[in-house]
This record gives sequence, C-alpha cells and structure tokens, in this order.
Amino acid sequence: MKGLTGAVDAWRLAAPSFREASRSVSEHSLATERRAPFIFPSWWTDDSTLIVIDIGIDESESGSRLVVSGIVGKTSPMRKLDAEWKAELAKAGVDYFHAKEHWNLRSKAYHGISTDAREKLLNRLVLHLHHRFLFGASSIIDEAEYRDCTTPRFRSQYGSAYAWGFQSLMLTILVELTRQKRANQPVNILIEDGHKNAQQAIGFIRAKKKRNSAMGIRLGSYGLGGKRDNPILQAADLLAFGVCEFHTKGNSDFAFRFGSGKGRKRFIEYPWDRSSPDAVKADIMRHAALLKSGAPGAKRRTDLVMW
Repeated sequence: MKGLTGAVDAWRLAAPSFREASRSVSEHSLATERRAPFIFPSWWTDDSTLIVIDIGIDESESGSRLVVSGIVGKTSPMRKLDAEWKAELAKAGVDYFHAKEHWNLRSKAYHGISTDAREKLLNRLVLHLHHRFLFGASSIIDEAEYRDCTTPRFRSQYGSAYAWGFQSLMLTILVELTRQKRANQPVNILIEDGHKNAQQAIGFIRAKKKRNSAMGIRLGSYGLGGKRDNPILQAADLLAFGVCEFHTKGNSDFAFRFGSGKGRKRFIEYPWDRSSPDAVKADIMRHAALLKSGAPGAKRRTDLVMW
C-alpha cells in the first residue's frame, strides 16, 4: 500500500492568507440553504463540478482519528455513476452501500447475500467509480491533538476538528482543481448530514458564498443530504472509511481496491500535522501586530474561509 496517496503540502502550494474569523461559524439557518433530498437537482448543470463529502471515524478504544473525504467529478459523468451504482445494488439485492456494514453478514441492508457476492459488488462499484470521477481527496485529523494544540477561542473561530478537516479538504481540492486547470468552473457541494458538526461546514460555505469573491473555488449550490438513498455519497463513504481504516489498522480492503493500479494517483491525502493550526495562529499574531503598528496599508481582514 506504499504510495497509495500523494501527500499535498497545500499550505505552501495554495499560499493562502488565513483571515481573522467571525465568531458565528456555528450559527446556521436551514432556510438559507437547500437541503438535498436527491443527488442531482435540475440547477446542477452538466459542465459544473460536483464535490460530495463524508467522514470516516476511528472507532477503536484509543482512537481519535477523523478522516473527512470528498469525491470530485464533473456533473455529467457523476449522473452516470449514480445510475450505474443503483443498478449494481439492485442486481445484487442490496438496499444501499455502507462500508462499515459491507462485510457484516447480519446487515439488514444486504439481505444475507454471500461474501463472494459482496466481493463482486464491491469490485463493480469501484470499477464504475474509477470510470466516472476526477479525483478523491481526504484530510486526516487527530481530534485529541487538535484539541490539545488549539484554544477554545481558536476553535470558536475555526471550528471543531471536523470543521478544520473540512477546510483542509477544500483547500486540497482547490489545489488539485487548479493543477487540472478546472478552478474556474462552478462547484456544487453536497455534505453527508450524519456528523454533529456538519452545520459548521455549511457555515463556512455560506460565509464564502456571501462574500462572492473571485478568488478560490467558484461556489454554486450547496447543502446536506443522507447517504442511504444517495449513491454518490455512498462512494464518498467508501473513500472515507477506507482511508481511515488503512491509517488505523495498516490495511484496508476498500483502500486496496480504490487505491491500486492506475487509480492510486487520483487519490490525495492531506496528512495531519499540528504545525497547520500553529501556522494559522502565527498568521493571526502577525496580522494583529501589523494592525497595531499602524503601518501604511494595514487593514483588518475579515475572510474566514481559506479556499
């Protein structure tokens, strides 16, 4: 599994300036965003880029690892993936794909199908994914270390470990879209709604969209959705679970399949390092000192989102 992913030093590549944050990142009104009851609303055009995001959690007794993953693709091929994924599930007699349940022979969603049938289904799903998506990205966070190296005030501005992982993931995606010369295309974002801090991610997106900045990702629509009826979010679940399992146990059936062969170069990781929040804190201190100095051109920065 060595070489499964390419670590991205997105702080250097994107060279963003981290901004002083609003303190209301957790405030969110569902009236201001579209919840996504289905995967492809009519306002998602075929030439737009779609990002779907899910999480993987280390559930071992001592584990504190959190993985936030996104599958990125053009909307038209992702529509085809949606149809192909549903057809494979129907053919196998499975209600929905869930990585955590996939090898559990007692899972109700799988209706007792054999291990061989599950093996075949997984291989077919990964094959369709490889044919249709642009790339996958994951951000890895050590939740315990994140809490240890940040203050309550910092977390009130930049969010929980999940929110930090979301921001790191979006920055990684921006770097790759820029490398592929796709950064000028509109982007629609769908986030799995199962995590308690998913609303913080929506808050970051809302803040960025409100500023309507020409820099960074060009946001289209965004919202939350459940993955049971959403094949593309199920694909993101496969990635998040596989990356988390690989880093927790040292191996993963899921990571081996999506990260082997030619496909491995299309999966990118942003590895955890406490130097990342430390760099943000240092930037905040430098900016505060600049404001205090009254130097010509010193202005208060209000941007919260770094992508």
